[in-house]
Formats: sequence, structure tokens, C-alpha cells
Amino acid sequence: MPLNTSLFNTKENIFVVIIAACIFHTSIHAQEKDLLALYQQALSYDASLSSARFQNQATHELIAQGRSLFLPNINMNAGYDENDNQRKIYTKIDNALLSGTKADYNSYDYGITIRQPLFDYSAFAKYKQILTQTSLSDKQLIYSQQDLMYRISLFYFEALMAKDQVDLLQAQRAAIQEQLLQAEAKYDAGLISIIDINETKTKAALVEAQQIAAIQKYKIKKRQIQSLTGELPGKLKRLNPIISFEQIDTPLQKWVSIAYENSLELRIKEDEIKIADREIDIEQSGHYPTVDAVASRTRNWDKGGYPYGSTNNKGTRSFSDVLGVQINIPIFSGGLTSSRVREAKLLKKKVEQDAEYLRRQVELRVRENYLNLKATFEQIKSYKQALESSELQLESTKIGFNEGLRNGIDILVAQQVFFNAKKDILESRYNYLMYLINLKLSVGMLTMQDLDQINQYLTLDPI
Repeated sequence: MPLNTSLFNTKENIFVVIIAACIFHTSIHAQEKDLLALYQQALSYDASLSSARFQNQATHELIAQGRSLFLPNINMNAGYDENDNQRKIYTKIDNALLSGTKADYNSYDYGITIRQPLFDYSAFAKYKQILTQTSLSDKQLIYSQQDLMYRISLFYFEALMAKDQVDLLQAQRAAIQEQLLQAEAKYDAGLISIIDINETKTKAALVEAQQIAAIQKYKIKKRQIQSLTGELPGKLKRLNPIISFEQIDTPLQKWVSIAYENSLELRIKEDEIKIADREIDIEQSGHYPTVDAVASRTRNWDKGGYPYGSTNNKGTRSFSDVLGVQINIPIFSGGLTSSRVREAKLLKKKVEQDAEYLRRQVELRVRENYLNLKATFEQIKSYKQALESSELQLESTKIGFNEGLRNGIDILVAQQVFFNAKKDILESRYNYLMYLINLKLSVGMLTMQDLDQINQYLTLDPI
């Protein structure tokens, strides 16, 4: 009586199929998505990029605030008072002005002052600092856009990698099922031992567990895309299997030079150094005088006239008009200004050292991405050869098994080598594209054109 050892009719296997069906059901009728389409969605949804946009808009408002430092400052004041005064007199002098002991009256006044800065080095230094801050903010916004290109590309290719892993495991399960059927037939014929059956069952269970994990990983990767686009992607266009990549010809040192000139991270640090330099000017301006042109007019009315003993009901009025120049010369502030200048100079040195550290890191990243790109290009060729060899090895092992020269374990090993080779070549192709994106990002040259070029590598056959 043949052994009923097939693992592919169990409840557990049915459960795996149901899970897979549920996962992919929502994408059957969904609109096909490619890398460029997902990036366009992310442009309007990604919170990180939106934050950078608002920060940039807010920073540009500083320009108007800086201009205000050179424009006139106009202030107006007005007042109204109710006066209730009372006094005691300890004199016998007969004087009409001193005879009154109580006075109730009201008074009101207004004034306007116009102040026009003529010389204020602090205002000039602050305005120059603001212009540098807006330049820095513009660069940060561009870098945020490039970072979004990187993140959406990373999540997209990781999702494709995860889906490839699911498909490979599914294909491996089918191959193991076929092998198990053959092993059962040989066992029934008494040609092999139960060891081959048990080994095949064990391998099937392991692949089944790996497939469950791969499906879960694929779900997570699609959720990561959703976090950038606001929508769970349906079908994703896969990488065209027949495309071939071109090896980069630009020398490594040329890429490093481009990074020194164009890296947004380095340009941002340069602006931070300029801002720190302007801060020194601002603090040093505490030693300099300020000159303002001032014009003012004040009017005052007291309806009670002299408050006590006056018979003049018309009260008194006073007028004042002033036009002149005011000079404010700082003499001594307890050493505060000098201390702030020293502090600003030290902070500038700190920013300069940060910039030097970043410069070295950028160069390191460029070199790493370049070398990884070159190595991956060579790996793709090697993995292609390994795939062809492993396929031939698998076929020869199957022939040997049918002729009794090989056992089932040999086939399982050959199958694993074959599927590992397929997995390696698929991953190396995705890695090549990501290293290329990383290299462009590290030198500050990642653009929509690059995404569009990579998008052309995607096939019309979605997953």
C-alpha cells in the first residue's frame, strides 16, 4: 500500500494558499503602478516633503522682515485722563493761585514719532544672514525632493524583491511536489528508501514556512509604499528580465569631484558657515554706534488750566514738534558684547569642523556606491553564469535520479542551488539600480530624469 505522504493536500497548505489569495486579491483589478506614478503620488502626500515646503515658505518670509530693518518705524500714542486732585494749604499768603484746595478736570494728549535708521550695521548684517538662510532653505527643499526619490525607489524595489521571493518559493514548492511524487513512486517500487521521502517532506515544510514569511514581508513592503503615497499600491510593474545594464565609464575621482561641487549636503553646510560668519558680524555690531533720524509731534490739553484756584475754564494747551538726529554710542556693557563675539567665532569653528566631517563622509559614500555599483555589475554576469550552470546541474541530477545514480537528497540540493542562483541574480539587478540611485544622490545629481530612465526598465507585465 503506497504511503500517503503528500504535504500539499493538508489543511496547512490550503491555509497558505488562502493567505496568498487574500493578499493578491485586492490588486487584481487595481490600476497598474510604476515607479514614476508612485513618485507623483508621493509628491503631494509625503509629510516629510510637505514639512520642507512649509519651512521653505516660512524662511522666505524672513526677507520681508529683514527689509523692515531699513524702513521707517512709525509709532503713535494717545491718552485721556480724569483728574481728581485735593490739597491742604499751610500758609496765610493771600494768592488766588494758591487759594483753591480741590480741582476736578480732564486732560488728553496724542503724539506721533517717526524713526528712520540712517546707520545700523547690525541690521545690515542680519539682512545678509537672512539671504543666506533662504538660500539654505531652498537647498534643503531640493534635498528633501531627492530624498523622496530615494525612499520611493527603495520601497518599490524592495517590494519587487519580496514578490520575487514569493514567486520563487512557490515555484520551489511545485518542484518539490513533483519530486515527492516521483519519490513515492520509486518507494512503492522498492527502488529507494524512506529517507528520500522524509527529506522531501522536511524540505517542503521548510519552504512552506519561508513562503509564509515572504508573503508577510511583501505585505509590509507595500504598506511602506502606502506610507509615502497615501494609497495601498495594487499591481506593480516588475523589472524587465531581458534588459542589460551598461557599465559606468566615468572614473571614480570624477564622481568625487562632482560631489565636492554639487552635493547638496555640502552646499547646505557651506551656507551654515556663512550664517555663522554673519552671526559674528551681528555680535560685533554691538560695539558700533547707531544713527537714526527722528521726527515727532505731540499735543496736550488740560481743561482745568492750573489745577488749583484758576478761573480759566479753557485750560491749557501745549504743543511740541521735534526734528533731529539721534546717535546711540555703546560704551560699556559689562563685557557682554565681547563675550558674544567670542562665542560666535567658536561656533563658526564648530560648524567648519562639522562641514569637514561631512565632506569626508560624502566622499566615502561616493566611493562605496561607485565600487558597489562596479562590483554588482560584475556579479550580475557571474550570477547569470551560475544560474545557467545550476540549471544544467539540476537537469543532470534528475536524469541521474531516474537512472538510479542519484538520490532524492541530491535533487533537493540541486534545486536549492538553482533557486538560490535565481534569487541572487534578481537581487543583484535591484541592487544595481539602487546603487546607481545612491551614487546620484550622494553627488547631488538625482533628478526626475533619472527616475524616468529607470522607469523604462520596468516591463508592462505587472505583479
